[in-house]
This record gives sequence, C-alpha cells and structure tokens, in this order.
Amino acid sequence: MSYSDSFPTQTPVLNLNFATGSDQFLDSRISFSRADTPPTYSAPSGVHYWSNEKHKSSENLVNQSDGSNWYFSSADYTKTASQTAPDGSSNATKFTEKANGSNQYQVRSNDFTPIANEEITYSVWLKQTSGTRNFQQLRVGNIGANQAFATFNLTNGTVDQTGGTLGVSASVNAGPSGWYQCVMRFTPTSTTAILFYLYAASASGGEIPNVTGDTGNSFTLFGAQASTTGETVVNETSGSIHREYSSTLKSVANAGDPRFEYDPASDGQSEGLLIEAQATNLQRYGSAFASWSNSPNTSISSNAAIAPNGLLEADLVVASSTPASTYVYDNGPSIVSGTNYTASTYIKSSGQRYVQLLGGGSAFPSSQYATFDLQTGSVDANGVTASASSVGNGWYRIQATFVANATSTAGIAVTFVASATSSYLPTFTGNDYDGLLIWGFQLETGSSASSLVDTGTGSSQLSRAADSCSVVDATLFSSGEHTIIWEGDTDPTTNDKRFFALSDGTMSNRFVADYDNGTATRLRNWADSVSNVGMSTSTVDMTVGNHKLAATLKTNEAQLVVDGTRRQADTSCVVGGGIDQIGINSSTTGAGPTYNMNGHCKRLTYYNVALSQAEAEALTSNP
Repeated sequence: MSYSDSFPTQTPVLNLNFATGSDQFLDSRISFSRADTPPTYSAPSGVHYWSNEKHKSSENLVNQSDGSNWYFSSADYTKTASQTAPDGSSNATKFTEKANGSNQYQVRSNDFTPIANEEITYSVWLKQTSGTRNFQQLRVGNIGANQAFATFNLTNGTVDQTGGTLGVSASVNAGPSGWYQCVMRFTPTSTTAILFYLYAASASGGEIPNVTGDTGNSFTLFGAQASTTGETVVNETSGSIHREYSSTLKSVANAGDPRFEYDPASDGQSEGLLIEAQATNLQRYGSAFASWSNSPNTSISSNAAIAPNGLLEADLVVASSTPASTYVYDNGPSIVSGTNYTASTYIKSSGQRYVQLLGGGSAFPSSQYATFDLQTGSVDANGVTASASSVGNGWYRIQATFVANATSTAGIAVTFVASATSSYLPTFTGNDYDGLLIWGFQLETGSSASSLVDTGTGSSQLSRAADSCSVVDATLFSSGEHTIIWEGDTDPTTNDKRFFALSDGTMSNRFVADYDNGTATRLRNWADSVSNVGMSTSTVDMTVGNHKLAATLKTNEAQLVVDGTRRQADTSCVVGGGIDQIGINSSTTGAGPTYNMNGHCKRLTYYNVALSQAEAEALTSNP
C-alpha cells in the first residue's frame, strides 16, 4: 500500500486554512472576537502582530561614511585614512589643512536625488584633532536657490549657527575623547539632486565661510549619514548607499480584528491565525527608557533608530568609560511572591554585543538572570528559562521567566555585560559610544512571553483581552462521530492549553485536546457530565514549534495521534449528544475555562466520521 492510500476518501465538512498567503480572511461560519475597550486597550498601540508588510528599517544615503573617498581640493587638505573612530575601529579619516591663504576649505560626499518635502537628517561624527579650527559646518547645496547649513563648535559641542530656507534644525550628541555627532535636519523643496558638504568655518561666519588655512589645523570625520528615517545611529557604508527593509510589527486597527501573523525571521512565512489569552503589560514606559532609572554611567537617547514597528521609537542606551554596574531599571510593577513573571523586550546591538536581564529590587533573587549574545542569539540562563528570537535587521526579542520570592514593587533590569557568561550585575566599562537599541519592553505573569502590549511612553499598565475563535453550527457536528485535524505552533510549557474543544456549549458534553501542565498531550471526553475518556501521553511529546494533531471519537473508540504517530487509544467511551460548536485554540464560551493556546492555528479540519488510525497518522505526518 502506498503512502497516499492511507489518506481518507471522505471529504471534510469543515476545512479552515489560516495560512494561505497574503489575502487571508475568516470563514463566514467563524465567530471571532477580542473584547478590548478603552482604557484597558488603546488602538493602535495595544495589540500587535507580525504582518507580511516591509518597512525601511535603516538607511544611509551617504555612500562613503568614513570620508575616505570624499572629494576635496588637494590644494586645501591632505587626507589620512584609517584613523581611530569613536567606536574604537579604524574607520575614521583625518583631514589636515594646507596653508592656502583665504579660501573655502571643503570636503564633499556624493549627490542624492531627494523627494520633495521629505525631511532628511544629515549627521557626521567630528573631532577637532589639532590646531585652533574650532568650527565646522554641515551644508547641503545644489538645490536651486535653496540652501541649508549648520555650524558647530567642536570645542564645547554646541550649535553655533543655522541658516537657509529649508527649515533647518540642528543638535549635537557628545561622544568619547572629544568626538561630537553633529546633526542637521532639513526639508528639500524640490527633487533637484543635493550634495553633502563639510566646510571649515568660523564663529557666526554664515554660509560657506572663507578661512585662512593652517597646517596645524586638522579634524577627523566618521559616520557620515543622511537618512529619511530620522535615525542617528550610524549605518556605515563603503561604496554605495545603504537601505535595509524588515518585517513590520503592526498594531491592529480595531479591537476585534483577527491577527494573521507571519514569521519575521523567515522573510514572511505565514504562521496562521494568532490566538492568545488575556495579558497585561505590567511595565510602564515600555518604549520610553528615558523615563526609567539608570545607573550614573549610563546615557539614553530617545528615538535614535527605527523600531520593529517601522517608527522612529527605538532608544539608544550607551555606557560610559567609567567602570560600574551599568543598567536601566524601572521599579514600578507590583510583584507577588511565588508568581512567575516573564520579561521580554526587542533589542539590537549598536556596538554592545552582550546584554543581561536580571531581577531588581527585593522581589527577585540574584540567582535568577540570563545573558544574551546579540550576534549569535545564544543564551546563558541562570535560574530562569530564557530565549532569543531573531526578528530581522539585527533585532532580537529576548525573554526570561523569573519566580518572585517576595511581595514588593520591583522590576527587571536591562544590564550591560562584557561576555556571554558574565556573572550577575558585574562591573562594566563602556566607551561612551557603543550601546544597545531597546524598544517594546513587556513584563507579564506566566511562563512565556505573549505578543507585545506596548505601553509606549505612558505611565500606566495596559491589557489585551483574550482572543475568542469558534464555529457554531449544529448541522456540522450532529453525526455522533468526530475527527479533528489541528496544525499550528504552540508553547507547551504552560498549564492546560487547548488545541480545540468540541461541545454543546456547556461542560456536560465536550471533547477536548490540550497540553497537560507542560508534561504531555491529553485527550478528554465528557458525556452527560461523566468523564469517560482520559488519555494522556506519559512523557513530554511536544516541543515549542509547529505540530500536527488528530483526535477521533465514536462509541467505544477514541484515539489521539501526534505528528504521525498514535499515542493513545480508548475502546470504552461514550459520545455525548448535542455537540454544535468547536473552539479553536481554546474551549468555547460556556464549556469551562477557555485555556487559550497562546499560539497559531494554521489549519483545522473536521470530519463527521471517525477516521482510522492509518488515516489519522497519514494526515498528521510531515509533509
């Protein structure tokens, strides 16, 4: 007999495919709801899911960010490449003036064709290396009559002057060893190509100042960047402009919208319909780390880079060169002793490779912490369960589950560490430049992270109601025989999470498949309030990830099949009457606690007959 001979000849009466591509929709027989209403839910920030849409996650329109190949007059400057940059690399370039009388000393990058009325952020890291040339000017030109410039004092790190007709604004970010990031924002009014300039300048000298060259004057350039995304974290380039696109963590438009989710790490592979239990983010200021407490040697720059949601909301946290314990921490949540708490956040290396999550305050013991490698995604867990999931463009969602040992106000700290096996809250020495990008911190009860409920810049906790998904149709389930094929992914580490539940809308007659307390797959049946099937596999038979499950039921015959293998069977069962509904990834309302699976359903198929063992095994085998 061939493999295909094992497939059933019967046609399913219900075939729900939630992973069919970009145009998914709910079958008209499905009832779906999520009863979020303000103030516990605030669209669009409250409920998130990974879509199949892409956003521009980083950009640099300057094609030689170290300045080593910029245009300059040989009569004005000499150039020395491979200089020490603020990040400790050799990716900076020094320009030394020549004695050429009164002149316009300039270096110039590539041209770029802008979009009219789209703001551009032009930033360059500069350092006065020698001499008395205190001022440098960022300028853009070749825009017809429109010009924009900003002049910066490299002695004290201030903006000296701005000008032009393009809505110019400017700011300065201090770095290590006399380095300053000079930032100019402007808005082109036409699509005429622009050039990015840097001029030697004098105090309040206006646009394109004339200066007298002096061989004793030099400056060093690094990290030149122009971006329409507004980011100031450097995306280095060597010969062409840089653009990175990533999957978008979207928020739902309406409280009751279903979430068809896609895997951001696999370039948009469909994961199916996301169904979750209720969750509350206990963490205030979940995307506003400047509102957290931080160690004295830690600085925070708000909205420095594009977050996984495609918006300029990621904060940059940098450690200084002063050795100390280095962290950001918020002591806001109320913690209850003996309760599991899972902390999660989206995080990306901005030069700093390792990060640690640890419990702060008196509610969490120092024996519980996890260290994450943001290059490899590896995790060193100590007294906690922890994981790191890549979501594209260098971003990870890291999570760790802690057990409180006291009742108190406490939180979870994000901590700088020097290695993958660092001890709890060690002393750390930074360099005033390298750091971490952080966004979307969440602290919730339970043993795993649910989808983000973003508290943003708000000072209050935020909740997401449970998803409810079911089919109610007495004509589908009236035969007295049942087969359900379920496919999806789950985290089987938490208690009593249900794949499905057939019922009459009460607890009296129901047929339930679930994962029993993180130990084994289980199949149970009640008829007229009497439990007559109670099958459970003896060992843990599911890992986190995608699985296929089949359950069949008829008088004196029930079976449970997982991933192509029958695990249990029962030959003395009774079928309850009045079955008229099926809950997907949960029980139906009225049939006991819902116990939402907290995962995706890719497909659910129902036959109004009890399939054979061979048929059930064929339908749950891979592929």
